Amino acid sequence: MEMSLQDGARMDPDQLFTKYTIAEVREKQIQLSADAEAKQEELRVMVGERYRELLQSSTVIISLASSAKRVHEALDEIRDAIQSQQSPPVRNRISNITKEDSHLRTLQALCAHIKLLLDAPEQLWRLIEREKYFQAAWLFLLARVVHRALIRDDAQDEESWLNQGVDVLEQFPLIQRQWESVSHFRTQIIHRATLSLRATEKSYEDICAALLTLHILESRPLTDTLTIYLSQRTKTLNVLLFKGSEISGKSVHNGQSAEMHTGGTSKHLHTKDEVKRSVQSLLAVISDTLNISREIFAASSTKPLATQVLEYMQEESPSTPAQTLRAGFLVNTQAILSMLPSSTYLSLLPQNIKSYKPFVDLSSSSNLCTETLEEKLSDWFTQSTANVRDALQRAFSSLQNVVGVWRVRSALQKWVSRCGLNYDERSVLSRLVDEATGERTTGIWKSALTHAKEGFVKKLKIVRPEEAEEFSPLRSIYCPLPVPAHPPPGSGPSAFEASFQVLRARLERQLQGRTPRLQEVLNLLEDTAAAVQRDLSRISGKEEQSQLVEDVVTSYRPEAEILCSEIINILAESVDRLMKDLDLGSGAKCLVFYGRLALELSTSSFASNIGCGHATQTNFQQGTTALFTQVMERWKDHTTSSEIARYTAGTIALQSRITATASATPSLLTLECLHSLSSSLHALGLVHHPLPFSDVAFETITKFSASFVEAVEDGVFLDHDQALFDLYFLRRVVSTWGRDSEVLLDKAITRIESRLHSPGKSHHDLDRSASETLTRTQMLITALLPVSAHSAKDSGDKLAALLPHGVPTVDTTFVPAVNLAQPSSRFPLLLIDKR
Repeated sequence: MEMSLQDGARMDPDQLFTKYTIAEVREKQIQLSADAEAKQEELRVMVGERYRELLQSSTVIISLASSAKRVHEALDEIRDAIQSQQSPPVRNRISNITKEDSHLRTLQALCAHIKLLLDAPEQLWRLIEREKYFQAAWLFLLARVVHRALIRDDAQDEESWLNQGVDVLEQFPLIQRQWESVSHFRTQIIHRATLSLRATEKSYEDICAALLTLHILESRPLTDTLTIYLSQRTKTLNVLLFKGSEISGKSVHNGQSAEMHTGGTSKHLHTKDEVKRSVQSLLAVISDTLNISREIFAASSTKPLATQVLEYMQEESPSTPAQTLRAGFLVNTQAILSMLPSSTYLSLLPQNIKSYKPFVDLSSSSNLCTETLEEKLSDWFTQSTANVRDALQRAFSSLQNVVGVWRVRSALQKWVSRCGLNYDERSVLSRLVDEATGERTTGIWKSALTHAKEGFVKKLKIVRPEEAEEFSPLRSIYCPLPVPAHPPPGSGPSAFEASFQVLRARLERQLQGRTPRLQEVLNLLEDTAAAVQRDLSRISGKEEQSQLVEDVVTSYRPEAEILCSEIINILAESVDRLMKDLDLGSGAKCLVFYGRLALELSTSSFASNIGCGHATQTNFQQGTTALFTQVMERWKDHTTSSEIARYTAGTIALQSRITATASATPSLLTLECLHSLSSSLHALGLVHHPLPFSDVAFETITKFSASFVEAVEDGVFLDHDQALFDLYFLRRVVSTWGRDSEVLLDKAITRIESRLHSPGKSHHDLDRSASETLTRTQMLITALLPVSAHSAKDSGDKLAALLPHGVPTVDTTFVPAVNLAQPSSRFPLLLIDKR
């Protein structure tokens, strides 16, 4: 049976050896040794942790013993002192009654003094919290007078407390400690009154009370109080300038806006109402400061408010009628004492305390003359308006349209006219608003110009030769327009009107010959110019702002003129780059696109609407016209050279296969070249520009004629007869223009006729054949012929209007303009499906 550890510890060793074997005894020995070591370690830890507590307990016990001993000794001393006293004689009691009454009154007066000191802190806190700083300053000064009366220890003064048997400082140490708690209110009142000058919702009476508080507490002259007021208003203005806060009936404390006290976050201004409120809050700080300062220190009709209050404070029987002053200024010591709790006990105060009035110096050193006031206000006004100028421009910068800017300007000008300042000051504020308005208006227009320029450059960069088909006016004019969506059921007439106007605008643009790509590029510029002109017309209605509008336009005009110059330079660089770096065969239509763009700009009202001067408009028109001319010159060279090259190649190919035969008609190659030229001219899209189109068409046919003459002289023709008739036909086409340009062709005809060995037809026959051919082919080469003609205008034939260059005769053998393939003999045998 196994033995427990506790039983083994209590058993006698002899019994262990009797009951257990040696091995079991050794095991029990090891267990007991381990237990002893554990207990020893536990005891060591406990002593180490409790040692300090034991030492502290012993020290406390010793201290308690000493205190008990001192208390016991004091009780013994009290018992001995009581036993050693003797009863006063009876005869002295009656004689001391008068002295006791006088002493009682002294103690009562002393209690009244102490009670006022005790009640003052709580009442001062109440007055400060209710922002009645003037009353709080009066109560503080009264408490200071009471404290000085209590600590007065002049031995020669019969009314001193020492002569009345009371050692105030020795017997009532509470007085000094209480005064120490009251004396701190002076800085509190001054600090809170100073901060209250920053609030914008305060009336001029409240501001006057705060300034008079500083005047009587710090004994400052009125000039210094005005300086403090202006410095605090500067801090209020700085809060609005740098914090972006809006003051809406909430005070500003400790240099922070009310919005920051409530944890709100400032919001970026976007609407014109928010901008108007923000600017008005800045201007209101300035106008209110000046108006309040003049009302307090320099009223025009009556005495200044500060002077009235100070005179009322000093007069024994105030002559100032009570109704002229607010109740907050009708303050005296009796009113202050009545606000304290249990004020009836304070009636025991001496009369000199109950009639106390703060000292006020009414001499000239305390008064503020009008010249000094106006000088200080003028300096402050100049500094404040200089600081506000940038803030106004920042506020206006959040407005995104000119109409909104000028509406805000109109509202602010009305507010300035009613702000109560004098004429010069109102003029300065109006000028600040006008400067911000002009700056923002110019900024909006400049931003629109920058956006138009960037978009214009971007659109020109994406013009690619492979997209040349999009530039064709013939392709776009016959492109069907999308049918406008039908308005939803129940829509009013305005919905149908809007769809109709959209479709009408698209049709008008299509009829103008502008391709979608060209219209897209021009819209960037023309829409911007139209927007500027529309803004200008809206802000130019009123006569009183005509000078401002003129100044704004004058400031903006250089930017518009720079844009016009840059547009010409951008177009010129694009044209030059296309001519140098691009194969003109594939990029001819891109070049034509640039030319069309320059022509549309030269005839557009863009330069005038954008606001350029007359000289710049003329230069812009001349520059775009010159650019158009340059493009057309390059296009004419390319087109005529391409047609001459085709004519040359075709003629060389036919010379080896066709025998020379006399023909009274121009060659098919010549007609094909002229038809191709006419189609190319139509593809320019210049139909809506008759004068440029006529010039380009005339110069094109002239260049082609000159190149054709050079080719003929170089031997590029089938035979002399055909060449001669081709020249006669070209001369007939050129002569329709009536510009005496047939000299070169006449010389070529003369040279060809001189080379013929057999005499040919007469000049009259050739001219008549050429004219007849022209009447038959005029519809194929309409672009190479002038629009107006005189040959068939007076004719009664109905076809005269359709064929202005003559109606072909019917009785002559019909000669087709082009060779057509003969129909096959099997063509009539083809079955036709009539299902």
